[in-house]
Amino acid sequence: MRPQRMTDVLDRTDSRPEPGSWHPSMGAPPGLGTREARARVWTHALSDAPDAPRWHPSIAPSADPDGPHRAPSHERVPQRTPPEPRRRNVRPGRPQRRALLLIVATVVALAVLAGRLAQVQWLDRDTYADLGARQGTAQWQIPSVRGAILDRNLNLLAVSDSLPTIWADPRSVRRPHETASVLATVLDIDVDTIAERLGSDRHFVYVARQVSPAEGAAVQELQLPGINVRGEFSRLRPNGDDFARGLLGAVDIDQNPLGGAEKQFADMLDGTDGREVARIAQSGMPLPNGVEFFEPVYHGADVVLTLHTQVQWVAERSLTDAVASTGARSGMAVVLAVETGDVLALAAVRRDADSGEIRPVAYNPAYTDAFEPGSVAKSFTIATALEAGLTSPDDRYSTPTEYAFADKRFIEPYSQVDREMTTTEILVHSSNIGTIQIAERIGETALQQSLRSFGFGSLTGDEDSPALPGESRGILRPANVWQGTDLATIAFGQGMAVTAIQLAAAYNTIANDGIYVTPRLVLGSVGSRGALRPVEPAPARRVLSPQTAAHMAEMLAAVVRDGTGKRAAIRGYHVAGKTGTAQKPSPDGGYSEGDYVSSFAGFLPVGRPELTVVVVLDEPDEYRAGIVAAPVFAEIAEYALRMLQVAPDA
Repeated sequence: MRPQRMTDVLDRTDSRPEPGSWHPSMGAPPGLGTREARARVWTHALSDAPDAPRWHPSIAPSADPDGPHRAPSHERVPQRTPPEPRRRNVRPGRPQRRALLLIVATVVALAVLAGRLAQVQWLDRDTYADLGARQGTAQWQIPSVRGAILDRNLNLLAVSDSLPTIWADPRSVRRPHETASVLATVLDIDVDTIAERLGSDRHFVYVARQVSPAEGAAVQELQLPGINVRGEFSRLRPNGDDFARGLLGAVDIDQNPLGGAEKQFADMLDGTDGREVARIAQSGMPLPNGVEFFEPVYHGADVVLTLHTQVQWVAERSLTDAVASTGARSGMAVVLAVETGDVLALAAVRRDADSGEIRPVAYNPAYTDAFEPGSVAKSFTIATALEAGLTSPDDRYSTPTEYAFADKRFIEPYSQVDREMTTTEILVHSSNIGTIQIAERIGETALQQSLRSFGFGSLTGDEDSPALPGESRGILRPANVWQGTDLATIAFGQGMAVTAIQLAAAYNTIANDGIYVTPRLVLGSVGSRGALRPVEPAPARRVLSPQTAAHMAEMLAAVVRDGTGKRAAIRGYHVAGKTGTAQKPSPDGGYSEGDYVSSFAGFLPVGRPELTVVVVLDEPDEYRAGIVAAPVFAEIAEYALRMLQVAPDA
């Protein structure tokens, strides 16, 4: 093999493909295989000579820059040095100073952080704790239920119930007037009234409270934006709102007691609301095991009254009929169980002055309204004399038609002739003059003290606590202020004032063998366990001896059998009682000529008393009590005897 010559190498080089046939996929462009060649091209590209040629793949490379294929000298690109990186100007300074500034800044930042921490943890601890509690916890009120009122047989008289209440968020009501128009079609409320409430800028307004269930369901079905329905406690009277209206009392729409038993026994009926505090999630849902505080709810106890529902109903009906038939302004009745003093009925009705409608009143006139009793008080004057041994049932008195006492002459109202009467006959025929003569034997102090022992001039509860709100003591002045004719008039029931419940308790004393028992309205209360907790009765006291009580019972039975109380008789039962007809005091002084209070008080059966009944009519057209009050007594008493299954006399 011949040695290879340089010309051969050059020939092979010239035989390489033309530049136009090169493609990037073939690798580096021809002539750029070495680092020096690529540097020349880069230098040439950076040349700022206007006529400097720039390399392109179509330009034939030179294998050797200094060889025969080197470009002419006028085409050479001068060498240009790449620019050096730009340097930042750094100001010289001492490292100690910079370190000190960094330390100071760090200390200040830590001091600010520590101060803020102290403020949050100590100075404003309670504020932030409350804020956190409000944001992370929720509180729920658990409403208590007011206790029910029951009669002596555990029948419901008043009970808490839930009724629909319509409320609105006015911000969510789009068209207040149109919404009001729709609501007015199902609620008994004026459109303008509803629209005014919906036009409020508050978050919550009542539209209608405690509507009927049908109205609540109708509103619920409407699905009106911003209108909502929720249940709300209300007081339900199963026997109607008028039944025992005065005795039961009432509560307002928020269940606050207003009067009667609802107010008197509120300490038993009222419950205690419960409360729960729990942690909640951001969504408002309670967290599991997140209860932080729980206070249990205590519902009110049920109160069991002594009232007998059927006897109360008959008493109200009989009084309503009597007021309507006699033209009276009002009437009231009391029925007591003799041995215990339990109030079985406490009825009161009144005629409306404008409409003439007669309906039960909303208070208890038997406890609150005092009146001059008239002749029903003669029983206590005579009982006082019998107890003191100053007279006997058969003692005889000369009773003229006129009698002078102090500076006044008294005229016998029901007798036209002078005659002689026994003590019993004085009571049977209701002689004023005979009663005055007996009172003269007693004297002012003894009579006043005796009347006090029967309960007149005092509350029927204890001395400081009324049995019902507004109870009256009546009027019985101390004996040391009596003067003139006071002894005479008080002896036959004028010049003093009593309540119907006082009168019933006094007659019940005679029926109860001479022992006074306080009239009671409550048997006890029933708690959550259903057991009756009886109320301790007030202590009883003896007022009359059994012998005096027996004499009085016989004399009062004669009043019904032979005297002014014949219309109080009941077939099959022996009845004892006394009529009372009293002139009403005039506002201008003295007594009215035409206005009377007519009453009848008595008990039965005579030999084994079970019931004491008092009936009072105010200003009847026919004022004689034997005609207007005695029949009402008989009607109420007869029905009560049957309801209590009291056997007739043999």
